[in-house]
Amino acid sequence: MRNRNLKYEIGKEKSEIRNKKLEKENLKPAYRTGRYETYTPLVIPRNEESLYCGQMNMRCFVPQHDRRKSETRLPNGQARNLKWIAVVIGLFWMLPTAIMAQVETTKAEADTAFIEERYSDAITGYEEILTQEYVSAEVHYNLGNAYFKAGQIAPSILNYERALKLSPKDEDIQFNLKLANLSVKDRIEDIPQLFFIVWWKAIVKAFSTDGWAWSAVISLILALVGLLLFRFSNEEGMKRLTFYVGVLSLLWFGFSIYSAEKNFNHAVNDKRAVVFASTINAKSSPNEKGKDLFVIHEGLVVSVSDALNGWIRIKLSNGSVGWIPENSVVSI
Repeated sequence: MRNRNLKYEIGKEKSEIRNKKLEKENLKPAYRTGRYETYTPLVIPRNEESLYCGQMNMRCFVPQHDRRKSETRLPNGQARNLKWIAVVIGLFWMLPTAIMAQVETTKAEADTAFIEERYSDAITGYEEILTQEYVSAEVHYNLGNAYFKAGQIAPSILNYERALKLSPKDEDIQFNLKLANLSVKDRIEDIPQLFFIVWWKAIVKAFSTDGWAWSAVISLILALVGLLLFRFSNEEGMKRLTFYVGVLSLLWFGFSIYSAEKNFNHAVNDKRAVVFASTINAKSSPNEKGKDLFVIHEGLVVSVSDALNGWIRIKLSNGSVGWIPENSVVSI
């Protein structure tokens, strides 16, 4: 029969001897794992600190420089590229802001000049804004008012027409355009059209291009919601209602797309022009030798259908057709 106490004493003695030996070799003992102690001869570097892990007889060493630099650093080339990208983005963001600030300042000065009846200064200010490719119905409207007050009918009609293209439902623009057209010497009667054609054109022009685009988006959403409710609804009445709502919304979506495209093409491909010459004879051919057909005056709006050798073929609202010099009109 073995003597357990004797075995314990021998083991304890060996443990003490081994501890002294480890201290001389710069080693530290590990955790106690049971009745006897065991040791892991690991030398701790000077530039590292030890962290005990959850497992027995193990130590985790984390370098000090890794703990200080918790963020991952990019290479110098990538960091430099990111800085240049940030600078470019900042410039692109600041440029429109600076332009808008300059536009607002110039507009305020032009508005003040108009109120003080300095119409030439107001015209100069509004024209300067338009040269910066700033498109605004309000600026064209104010410019038309300044030209009208200055007694220049053709430029006022031109800017009223351009403002009306950007804001076709603006009643102030419509009224001032009609008022300016009263100063035009020519009285051209339009060719009568069938009533349903007039109604159709009025419906298409009821909204601007942006308005019809929003109408298309909303109707498409309604159509999708209606079809989803139709698919997952269990009630017969609800399924019938959502089906009709979805179909009607799809039809209105198609009509909205059609109307938006029509208005966009009318705005982009508008071939109308305003006569700037005080008096001009329309010819039967694109040269001075052509026969005189009719006379038109400053401020009249004509449709341009063709161009040849510095001459343009125009058509009036009453159907009359003739050729006039290209430099005698300005496109709307």
